[in-house]
Amino acid sequence: MKTLKFVLIPVLISLLLFGCKAEPLDGDEDAPVIEVLAPSDNPVFYVSGSQSTPTTLQIRARATDNNAVVFGILTIEDANGDLVDADVESSFSENNTVMELLANFSTDTPGTYKLNFLFRDANDNNASVTRTVECLAGTDEQAEEEEEEEPTNDITFQFFASDKKNETVLRIDVYEDGHSANLITNQVIDAKGMRFYPDQEELLFGSTLAGLNVEIFSTDMEGKNLNSTTVSNANFLFSTLAKDYDKQEIYYFLEGADLTKVPRHALYRMDADGTNQTMIAQIDNATRENAIQKMLLYDNNGSPILIMHDRTTLYVYNPGGEGSWESSAVFSQDSIEIHDIAMGADNKTVYMVLKYGNYYNVGTTTIEGSETNVSLVHIPENQPAASDNLPHRIKVDVENQHIYWFTQSEDRQKSILKRANFNDTEVQTMWETTTCLCDGEVEEIRIEDYQINTGEIIVATN
Repeated sequence: MKTLKFVLIPVLISLLLFGCKAEPLDGDEDAPVIEVLAPSDNPVFYVSGSQSTPTTLQIRARATDNNAVVFGILTIEDANGDLVDADVESSFSENNTVMELLANFSTDTPGTYKLNFLFRDANDNNASVTRTVECLAGTDEQAEEEEEEEPTNDITFQFFASDKKNETVLRIDVYEDGHSANLITNQVIDAKGMRFYPDQEELLFGSTLAGLNVEIFSTDMEGKNLNSTTVSNANFLFSTLAKDYDKQEIYYFLEGADLTKVPRHALYRMDADGTNQTMIAQIDNATRENAIQKMLLYDNNGSPILIMHDRTTLYVYNPGGEGSWESSAVFSQDSIEIHDIAMGADNKTVYMVLKYGNYYNVGTTTIEGSETNVSLVHIPENQPAASDNLPHRIKVDVENQHIYWFTQSEDRQKSILKRANFNDTEVQTMWETTTCLCDGEVEEIRIEDYQINTGEIIVATN
C-alpha cells in the first residue's frame, strides 16, 4: 500500500490564494463543527473495473467554525490500519470560517476502509469524524443478478411538516436519491402542534382558520381519513395538544387572540370524537410569554399528567388534581428560554432545549424539578458569530439521542433541516426546502411546524 499524500499541501495553497492570515480568537475553546456531506453511513462501492457500480466513492466534508479553519486532512485506512491513496482538494469560504474537503476514492482491493477527517481552527481546537465504507468485489455474476433484481429505493427518513405559504400539511419521505412531498391536506392555514403517534399511525394537529375558528384535525398517513372538530369560534388561537389513547381524550391549549380585550389562555379536554369539550384550567394574567407552546402526556398509575412549557417555565400539571396551574411549575431560570421538551424513557426525566443569549443546549430536570442540568448537550452550529444562520425550530429526539433544527442556506434562498447526535459534533443535512412537487406543480415551501417520525419508517400506500 502507498502512503496517503497529506492534505496539508493543498490547504496551505488555498490559504495563499485567499491571502488571509488566521489569528487566534481570545477565549475560543470550541472545535470546528464537521458535516460529512458524502458518503452516507456504511456505503458500498465496488472495485475498479467491476461491471457493478459505483466503482468510485465520492467524499465531501465541511468544517465550520466561528474562527478560521486553518487545517484539514483526510486519511483512508484499510482493515490492517495501513494508509491508502486518494485525490483530495480543499476550499475555503466566508473569511476562512468554512473549509471543505473533496475526494474521490477507488481501489482494486475489496474490503472495509475507514475515512478519517480532522479539522483544526486557529486556536488549535481539533475536531474529528470517522466514516466506515465497504468495497465489494462485484463479480460478473453479481452484476447480472443485480440487473435481474428490481431496484429498491427505501425511505431513509420521514417527517410531517406544515407549509404555511401554501396552507398545506405534508408527509415528507426522504429516499437515498431524493425526497417526495405527499399532500396530507390543503384545508389548513397555519397548522401547529403537530403530534404523530406511530403505533396508531395517526397524525394530530390544530389550526386557526379564518374568523378565529379553531379546528383540531386527525388523519392517517395518507390524509384519506381526515376528520376535524371545531373547538373555538372566537377570542382564541390554537397552540398545542396531546392525546390520551387509554381514555380516548384529547387535551388542547388555546391562546388568547387579543390580550387587550380578552386577557386569558385556557386548557381544555374533550373526547377523541370531539364531544364533551370542557375547560379544565385558565390563565387570567395572560401574556404571550406564558402561553403554552408544547404539551406531553404520560400515565401516572391511571392518572394523566401533563408536561408543558411556555417561553420560560416548565410545568408538571395534574388536570384531575387540586393544585393550581401556577403551583405546578418545576423549572424556570432567569435569561433562559425553553424551545422544546421530550420525556425520557423512565417517565421521570424531562429533556429541554434551552436558549440563553444566542446559545442552545439540551438540559434535563425531573418531574419534581430536581437534579437539574441546564447544559447536558451542546447543540452544534449556534455560535453568535454566525447569528444570521442561528438554528430555529429545534426539536429533541430522546429515544435516538438526536437534535433537529432548521437553518438558512448561505445564500438565504432555502431552509435546511439538520441533525446532530447528543455526543458528537458531526452535523447531517437531512432535507432542504428547495422545491416541492405537489399535484404536479412546483411550489416553494415555508415550514411553520414539523414532527419527526422517530420510530420505524411507515410506508404509505398512496
